[in-house]
Amino acid sequence: MAKKNENPSRKATAVKKLASQKPRPLQEKSTLQEAGETMRSLQAERFPVAAGDKLVGTVEGKYPERAAAAHGHDPQTTLVRGSMLKKMYYCFEDQSLEEVREMMRRHHLFHMPVVDKDLRIIGIVALCDVEDENVQKGGASS
Repeated sequence: MAKKNENPSRKATAVKKLASQKPRPLQEKSTLQEAGETMRSLQAERFPVAAGDKLVGTVEGKYPERAAAAHGHDPQTTLVRGSMLKKMYYCFEDQSLEEVREMMRRHHLFHMPVVDKDLRIIGIVALCDVEDENVQKGGASS
């Protein structure tokens, strides 16, 4: 009986294959104004935050700059690291497309960072790409 990691066809469906270099995660030194603009351009309500190439948190809400302003902070100078959540949603590079699709649906994510075992971001995958790939492979897309 073959071990789980020895099946080459299983590796072919790994999410790493779909990971894209764009969009890039927000950097913890980005301003909340930049975060809001990026998130709205991607129609994302949650987006990953990195320190260099390492995943460190998540920004939530379509208008993070408005939330900062409501608390008396200047969104053009307030950094993402001061308001990001430590709760992170991510997948590992060798996870199957089916697992990733279900995780993204469960947590209502349109974008998810793909990381290695050290939580270094190797790319970002979009839900539409995961679902398109699943349909092409003959899987369900309900």
